[in-house]
Amino acid sequence: MKKNIYTPIIALILGLSLTACDKFLDEVPDARTELDSPEKVQELLATAYPNALYADFCETMSDNAGDKVNLTESSIFNTQMYSWETNNEYSSRDTPPYYFYAAYAAVANANYALEAVEKLGGGSELNYLKGEALVARAYAHFMLGLFWCKPYNPATATSDLGLPYATKAERKVFEIYKRIPLKDYYDAIEKDLTEGISLIDNSKYTKPNFHFTKEAAHAFASRFYLIKGDWDKVIAHANEALGSAPANKLRDVKGQRTRTYAQQQLLYASSDEPANALIVGASSKYERNFAFNKYGLTLQKSEEVLGDNKHPLNAFRATWAFAIFGRDDYRNIPKYQEYFKYTNVSAGNGYVYDMAVLISYDEVFLNRLEAYLMKGEKAKFLTDLVVFLKKKTMQDIPDSFVLSEEDMNTIYQNKGTEFDPAYTLSTQQREWLQAVADVRRATFVFEGLRWIDNKRLGMKVVHVKRGQTMELLKNDPRRELQIPEDAVSNGITVNPR
Repeated sequence: MKKNIYTPIIALILGLSLTACDKFLDEVPDARTELDSPEKVQELLATAYPNALYADFCETMSDNAGDKVNLTESSIFNTQMYSWETNNEYSSRDTPPYYFYAAYAAVANANYALEAVEKLGGGSELNYLKGEALVARAYAHFMLGLFWCKPYNPATATSDLGLPYATKAERKVFEIYKRIPLKDYYDAIEKDLTEGISLIDNSKYTKPNFHFTKEAAHAFASRFYLIKGDWDKVIAHANEALGSAPANKLRDVKGQRTRTYAQQQLLYASSDEPANALIVGASSKYERNFAFNKYGLTLQKSEEVLGDNKHPLNAFRATWAFAIFGRDDYRNIPKYQEYFKYTNVSAGNGYVYDMAVLISYDEVFLNRLEAYLMKGEKAKFLTDLVVFLKKKTMQDIPDSFVLSEEDMNTIYQNKGTEFDPAYTLSTQQREWLQAVADVRRATFVFEGLRWIDNKRLGMKVVHVKRGQTMELLKNDPRRELQIPEDAVSNGITVNPR
């Protein structure tokens, strides 16, 4: 755990422009000598978040994707991800290797910030910088672990492979590194996260939604402990993130339904949206591709995810309020806004990036809902499910409405048979968990979280390609992405195939 991690695009993140062919530089520029003030360290921390998105490859691998038989193949990458084929070349934005390198580059910048804080003398007046750097470092490592490692299982975590955990600023581009056990990897994440949360100071941020505020850090912690299966901590951190009026932090889908496509597109990942705990502008072309990918949300899949029969209150004739745009093969919900960032204005050089939501209070609320179920707190579960659905349902649900245990048992009888997580589920937990999974699936479609749920809940994923059925079972090694080629050549152990 004391070894550093190979970060081949750190030069990009330290302020150099992206080249047209996205090649790596041969040296790491020594920008540390310029980090001579808290203001400069805080500026560096703006780049301690992955400059890449995972939604494209996650949605394509998940059970949200199907074959749009009337379309020709949109890209080799889209085809590979739909078939769960190895894609570990550094090819383009939105691919697994691109995210891998961007996440470790974010880690490197967090480590530079931590080193700079220490050189500035540390102390309580700089704790806010240290806190954000630690949580950002934990977040990037955690997201890498979700995609390149097996789901966390206490029974096997000491033998399952984690990844290298970087805790020191880079001095070289190329090094030889070792993967550590998944338990040690998660312990390191938890250590950074716990220490970092205690040091964050919200008053230091002029644009808080782009940073780990106290609330955003607690929101991330609720996701971390959901993956670990520590339900008490999920609830505790969710409570801190949501505050005393959690319903006010939920996205008002019903209230926003009448907005135009452009208006919804601008608002979804905006700092003006109260549901957004953490947003980012990341190098990505997903906004222009997600509705047009051959392997994506088909009409059939759209009905499976957002159809009225999938609404938890369908028995009471409730329907989803999500506004779906586009024709049959191009159905989508506007969740991304593309911009262009110039690296050389006079030459017209630059790159596209998308505004995207990394963590929302909708997710935090549903994390807590699932934890309530696992803890057997059924009354809180039933109450909160209705609170959430009020913001996502076309019909006005009166305050007097009560969803009873008997109703849930009837609606979800014999459901949830596809779940096979690392922990044991009672019959009722399994059935009611289907309600949570359905709501999460509808709420976060196009955002990549469904793939995370597919993995952590041990769900079989079925794809049909040109009439041929393909299955990805719980223990299929293809569920873990392959380590990028350059990282493998520099000593990182590959995932089994």
